[in-house]
Amino acid sequence: MKPHPPVHGRKSQPSTLLAYILFELIIALTIFSIGVLGLAQSLNASMEVANILNKEQRLRIGLRSFVEEIRRKPLNEMVTTLADTALGVTYTSTVEPVSLTMTQGGTLSDMYNLKVIASYTVGNELREESVDVYVYKPSQQ
Repeated sequence: MKPHPPVHGRKSQPSTLLAYILFELIIALTIFSIGVLGLAQSLNASMEVANILNKEQRLRIGLRSFVEEIRRKPLNEMVTTLADTALGVTYTSTVEPVSLTMTQGGTLSDMYNLKVIASYTVGNELREESVDVYVYKPSQQ
């Protein structure tokens, strides 16, 4: 079969078809690239959140370790400050006497409130996390 000759004033049909295919291809690539950019942005945001959660977890572990270390010391050594340069955290502990009244009416002495504060910075903002623990330290006789 012989192809039909083009009609005057009109383009041939194959070039019009190719133009539509090219236009559809450009639209499809644009939509695909927008989708890929959205996925890349959500991946970046999830990585930032994961980094924040990891830092907070390391901070909690360090805080727990510091509390356990300090509460085993004698009373006169419990007030201290320790800087953890690897995490960028400063741990500070204070001790206050606590008087607890028991149900029989007696007073429980030699109890102390050990307060540990972890200070760190996020960006330009100073943040603090704290833990309060009651510690029994009998008086030395």
